[in-house]
Amino acid sequence: IGGFATIIGASLLTAWTLVLMQQVKESRYIKEHRLANETYVDIAYAGFGAKGAAFVYFVTVFCLEGVCSVYLNFVSTTAYSIYPAFTQQQYLLFTLFFAVVMTMLNSMTFLKYMSGLGIIAVTFTICCVMWYSYDNFSFAEIGEYELFRPATYFRSFGSIAFFFCVNVNAMPIEREMKTRTQWGQVVLWTCLSLAIINVFYGASVFMLLRDSTCGNVVMNLNGGAGGTAAWLIVIPKITMIIELIVSYPLILYAAVDIVLRSFGLHKDNPSSSRIFSTKNGVTFVMAALPALFAQVRSFAVLVNLVGGFAAALSAYCFPPLLFLKVCGKDFQTSEGKIIGCVCLAAVGLAMSLITTWYTIDGMWHPFPEPAFCK
Repeated sequence: IGGFATIIGASLLTAWTLVLMQQVKESRYIKEHRLANETYVDIAYAGFGAKGAAFVYFVTVFCLEGVCSVYLNFVSTTAYSIYPAFTQQQYLLFTLFFAVVMTMLNSMTFLKYMSGLGIIAVTFTICCVMWYSYDNFSFAEIGEYELFRPATYFRSFGSIAFFFCVNVNAMPIEREMKTRTQWGQVVLWTCLSLAIINVFYGASVFMLLRDSTCGNVVMNLNGGAGGTAAWLIVIPKITMIIELIVSYPLILYAAVDIVLRSFGLHKDNPSSSRIFSTKNGVTFVMAALPALFAQVRSFAVLVNLVGGFAAALSAYCFPPLLFLKVCGKDFQTSEGKIIGCVCLAAVGLAMSLITTWYTIDGMWHPFPEPAFCK
């Protein structure tokens, strides 16, 4: 119950904070003072000043680079489990090379179609994992499962925040929209759709697999007790690898975009050899840094750290505070909305602190996983 309620709540709050971010971006204060509003960090500067924006900058880059690290970790370990002829480090390098090349194309339109391929791949993977769970485990045991487990809640909250950590890379997407007035409807229906899918996914997988669930859940596809068909074990792993590989450049693009704009390089003539080399150098460094964090062997710890610390702050703490700072004095802002922003910011900060603490503790006292998860 705790997980299901959190998924629904996180989706609605994420949609709301994305709308708050757009309202801050289009606010009268920013227009009157002619402040930059192209990135998350630009908006943070308008609300928090230089020092506050510096911290938001750190959290934003940490979040984006952390997501890339999780993707690299997942791809390398899963690919190795399918075809161990190459090492995990080699698979990691293959993924890095692809991401750098795709990001250097500097085309959001191309990345949009790549992400569409990723949606198809992850949908197929979810269906296969659910099928596998039904085939190998019994619903009869679900009644014996605890409805709420406080001891493990904060060890997994970061994974939900991680899944909805779209605030940090939403600005480049919003800039590319032809009808920005529909932003609120788009993010609401997108977040709700993701929430509904993951509630059913969680019900069919985590409630069935229970304590045998791997942090990287596709590693549970290992043959099972029912003689599951080989294609149902291998193909979902391949499609999930495809999904993350094609999504990686979209996340990396947002990270590179923030760094380039912070140095004003996005305005320069791209035909200049010096500027071209600098932009490609930034792309390469931003792609390579996650490889260091991807060395963390526990996929669950890595997800919870990125989600619990960076995603929770950037999605549930910073946006309401920015709205209060920039738009709070506007005569059209209701008292209820102000109270809601204060409560959300407090809850976001508390969840981030608690989850980060549990994650750090989990590095020294890891949550036990079945041997086949490693």
